[in-house]
Amino acid sequence: MSQSVFDRVARDYEKIHNRSLPPGVSSDEFVGQKAGHVIDWILGAAGGGEFCYLDFGCGNGRLFRHLLDSSPLAPMVAGGRLRLFGVEPSAESIAEARRIAGDDRVCFAERLEGLPKEVRFDFAISCNVFHHIPPPERAATARALRARLKPGATLVIWEHNPFNPLARLLVTCCPFDEDARLLSLSAARRLLEENRFRYLRHAYVNLFPPQWQRVGLVSRIESKIAGLPIGAQYWVMAANHE
Repeated sequence: MSQSVFDRVARDYEKIHNRSLPPGVSSDEFVGQKAGHVIDWILGAAGGGEFCYLDFGCGNGRLFRHLLDSSPLAPMVAGGRLRLFGVEPSAESIAEARRIAGDDRVCFAERLEGLPKEVRFDFAISCNVFHHIPPPERAATARALRARLKPGATLVIWEHNPFNPLARLLVTCCPFDEDARLLSLSAARRLLEENRFRYLRHAYVNLFPPQWQRVGLVSRIESKIAGLPIGAQYWVMAANHE
C-alpha cells in the first residue's frame, strides 16, 4: 500500500479527501455510514462474552471514533467485553489514530503480526484497502486475515464499485488513490472463496451520498437497488470456513 503517501497526509486526510468529493458531500459522512453498519453487525454477532473487532487498514482512526462515541456499544467498551484493534502500515496515520481514538481504548499495530498473538477476532473489516494492495498480494492478505479470525468469524471487505462511473472518476481525482487497482464485487467474492472463506451476503451502496439517505424516499430507493451493481461502493461479507 502507499505507506509514504498516507504518512504525508495523515493529519489532513479528511480535509484533502473533502476536496476530491463533489460539493456538499463530506468525507466523514461516509465514515459514519460505515460505522452505522459496523455497530449493527457487532450488536448482531456479539454474545455475552468478549468480542474482538479488527479494522484492517484503519487509517487515522476515524471509524473507531464513531464506534467509541456510539451509545449502543458504550456498555460493551466500558465493561471490557468489546476489544478494538487496528492495523495500519502508515506510522503517521497510527499516531493520528491514537490521538483521535485514544491508545488506551484501541490496540494499534503497523502489521497483523504486531498485534497480540493470542488474540483471534470475531469480526474484521477492511474499508477501501484492497484496491491499494497489488493484485498478486491480495490472496496472501486474505489468508493472513483468515488465520487471525476465530472459526466462523466474519470478514467484511468494503470497496469502490468499478462499474460506477462516478466512483471511477472520484478515485482518479483522489490524491490517495494513484496506485488504486479497483476490484469488482465478483472479484472480491472470488478472492474470499478461493482462500477458505464462505460467502454470506453483500450489498451495493451509495447510489446517493450518505447524507441524502436520511430522506425517507431516498433511503427506500437505495435499499431497493442494493442488489444491483450501480452504487458507488459495495460491501461483501464472508465467514472463516475452518
